[in-house]
Amino acid sequence: MASGNNEISAEEFAQYDRQIRLWGLDAQKRLRKANVLVAGIGGLGSEVVKNIVLAGIDSITLLDDRVVTEEDLFSQLLVTPDDIGKNLGEASKPRTQELNPNVTVIVDVEPLAEKQETFFEKFDVVCCTCCTASTRIKINNICRKMNVKFFCGDVYGFYGYCFADLKDHEFVEEVEVKKSNDQNEPSNKKRKLEKDTVSVLKAVKHCSYEESLKEDWSKRSRRSLRQSSQVFFILQIIDNFRKQFDCLPQLNEDNSESLKKIKEEVLLKFGVNSNFVNDNFTNFCCSALSPICAIVGGVLGQEVIKVISKKDAPHENYFFFDGTNHSGVVDNICSK
Repeated sequence: MASGNNEISAEEFAQYDRQIRLWGLDAQKRLRKANVLVAGIGGLGSEVVKNIVLAGIDSITLLDDRVVTEEDLFSQLLVTPDDIGKNLGEASKPRTQELNPNVTVIVDVEPLAEKQETFFEKFDVVCCTCCTASTRIKINNICRKMNVKFFCGDVYGFYGYCFADLKDHEFVEEVEVKKSNDQNEPSNKKRKLEKDTVSVLKAVKHCSYEESLKEDWSKRSRRSLRQSSQVFFILQIIDNFRKQFDCLPQLNEDNSESLKKIKEEVLLKFGVNSNFVNDNFTNFCCSALSPICAIVGGVLGQEVIKVISKKDAPHENYFFFDGTNHSGVVDNICSK
């Protein structure tokens, strides 16, 4: 998966000095070997690209078959007005390369859904945005088969999310332990204790995106449900809208009525009271807003970095951000 040259040069050591001090040389070496695919270089995708390229991975592939539109200029930070009409991946490459000349930047203009399984085996991490639910499920299942770490996410107006399927993942976490400052002191005397930090190897097991959609929410306790986010269900509503109408919702009365109808169907399916999602969500779920892309892209980018570096516990398994009440929630959603 990685290139043959895994050593960090003196130039790179100086460039990444602050983060090496933060997470260690071994973690930076793992980053230096990583090949990452980001599919969908919209507002969220561009934020993820920025964050992981600055961290110092080996290579990144920008995959998108769409062209730059005027709307992209309000949320996508890697393109300019001169790029309108150009392929999103190709238009994003120059600024991506400027962020970190040490990272190899590759562009792929083919549709994600048409890629063969073997395409994904060369990557350490695959991150999908701006795609349909069926494509997320398909690519996630391929990644599980190839033992490739999978992430996906999107931003719909004031709402954003990211999901991780790491399958079986090991990581190192710093844990504080107490130690005696005098091992020769008699046991009947109270020893003075001080804290020490040790590295502990831990492991997590994640379910697939498809499995997460099968959870029976009616079995969740009231407290657990109160701590959950309505964004999960808004995501399902928008996915269903997209499947029915082959487009994302726009801010108009017809789309609003369709979304409200789909909302009732989705919440009934998951066994959740219809008032869990307020009807006014239809006023806040259109377009990709730059601030929401920055927040969710920051979290998603950091999760990718944590997984590659094997440093610290990853989120299990969703992160939701609701811009209408300024709240971010991590929730483990799985049918198993």
